[in-house]
Amino acid sequence: MVKISTGAAFLDTLLEGGYDPDILTTIFGPSGAGKTNFCLLAAVKIAEAGKKVLFIDTEGGIAVERIRQISADYEAVLQKIIFLNPVTFVEQNDIFEKVKGMVNEQIGMIVVDSISMLYRLELGRSEEVYEVNSALGRQIAYLVEIARRKKIPVLITNQVYADFDHRDEVKMVGGDLLKYGSKCLLELKRTEEYREIILRKHRSLPEGKRVKFKIVGQGVEEL
Repeated sequence: MVKISTGAAFLDTLLEGGYDPDILTTIFGPSGAGKTNFCLLAAVKIAEAGKKVLFIDTEGGIAVERIRQISADYEAVLQKIIFLNPVTFVEQNDIFEKVKGMVNEQIGMIVVDSISMLYRLELGRSEEVYEVNSALGRQIAYLVEIARRKKIPVLITNQVYADFDHRDEVKMVGGDLLKYGSKCLLELKRTEEYREIILRKHRSLPEGKRVKFKIVGQGVEEL
């Protein structure tokens, strides 16, 4: 199986070649830890190779200037990235319903940054918790099916919240839905001195592998 470069040499090494092309990979961690940077690095790498990327941006945080910093051929790269920008969970659900029909041989990756923001907002104002959770479950199932059938990597980011029983740990929003749907889980941690990426789950690699890094102008750099 040919793995897909993450766009960061140290993460390619950690994953022994890059992202697996037929699974769902989830990057989770606190705000500002670097989740979107890893999404953009992978998207740029795919676009530079001539494939298109479906990039579902629920947070409105994609800066063209950041893509310019990462890629020397950023104008051509932007032509290859299809941005979809839902602003409600209902819109996010509608997009996921349509994504299956959008995937063809030209699509090299799907990115969702993040899958949980609009979900959390919907949970906060809806009384139909079961329906909201069911909708999220269907969205994840769509992504898993696309990855397996089309043999393309699906990269999503997820938010976290504090684990009150274990103060030094965090839990992913969406819990078991994301945990079981993802065959690769990467946790990001942030301190004042550095950031760290940790392999929490993988179908064929040992858990617990980690690398410290920093965010730089051209992307990310191992410490």
